[in-house]
Amino acid sequence: MVKDTTQITKFRSERSNELVIACCVEKHFISAVIYDVGLSRRYARAARFGITLNYEDVVDSANELILRLMRESGVRGNCVRSIGFAAQGGFAIMLEEGFDPVELFLPPDIEVVFLPVMSLTMGSEPTAVLASAMKEPGSVLAASFGHGLRAASCTESGVKFGYIPMKGGIDGSALETGMPLEIGAIDQMSREPDGTICYSVIGDGDGIGVSAPAAVQAVRIMLDTGALDRDGIMTDRDLFYIGEDHYISQQDVRAVQSDKAACRAALERLGNLTGYHERVIISGEAFGSEQGAAAMAQLGAVPRGLGERYGWSRNPAEQGLIMCLTDPELLRRVTELCDSAVDISAMIHDGFDDLYIKNLAF
Repeated sequence: MVKDTTQITKFRSERSNELVIACCVEKHFISAVIYDVGLSRRYARAARFGITLNYEDVVDSANELILRLMRESGVRGNCVRSIGFAAQGGFAIMLEEGFDPVELFLPPDIEVVFLPVMSLTMGSEPTAVLASAMKEPGSVLAASFGHGLRAASCTESGVKFGYIPMKGGIDGSALETGMPLEIGAIDQMSREPDGTICYSVIGDGDGIGVSAPAAVQAVRIMLDTGALDRDGIMTDRDLFYIGEDHYISQQDVRAVQSDKAACRAALERLGNLTGYHERVIISGEAFGSEQGAAAMAQLGAVPRGLGERYGWSRNPAEQGLIMCLTDPELLRRVTELCDSAVDISAMIHDGFDDLYIKNLAF
């Protein structure tokens, strides 16, 4: 994982005085978005990565990022109508207990929204992902892959959800030079007929690290060229270099391999337990680009029959949280669904190990 990095992006020069702030918190990543309700568009965004949060510092870390975003984008506290949080695991509970808007120089009576939690292991981040998937009618399966699988199935009979731990190979956190799909990330890779490895970097600067989609594409290239066997062992080198400064190691390959198998096994178990869905949304760093999503399907991370019809996205939690902050009816619906949601994690685990081992080879 790359070193601690914070990036601020201002999308617009003009804004209204009707703003909301959406903050999403994961173990190795925090983002905050200022959304302009009056003009219906994003105004600015901050992202911090290359970190490992714990329960003691999650509130301070979120506050610091939001304060810096407001300061560098020129937003005063009295322009913010509401602020909301979606977080993984127990971070959601810590934020709800420890957040104080006064520390951000926001009005003490500002509306603060903590998305409902399905369970302590799930947190509220999957709730935001589900909210973003509910903008269209019909049954939907929303599966978010990161340092663990957090999935929710929404049908006429209600919501079922489950959690499976993962190693971090397909969110970039377990890669030696890994990073999320932010500015400076190597995001696409290809091999020319003469053997030259080409890659692209997000933004105009030099590469900072390797994203999960690029790592998955690198594994695909190594398999195609014989540099990696079907058991996941690098045959003729210890490191697969991407340019001069970045590489994929044997340890990285193992992390991708393990998470690929876990991804496939979990999706198969979810399909068996929840039945057919009109829409399937698979999100996460490895699914954050068209090339990454295609490479994941080619490596066998997606069950047959699903690879042709699933939708992919990198981080729908941000948009889902914004939608809940600007649409009270959607927030009410999501809250009601979470209150009656059924945990099927134990049922997913039943038979999971056999499927995991079956799908471990490339």
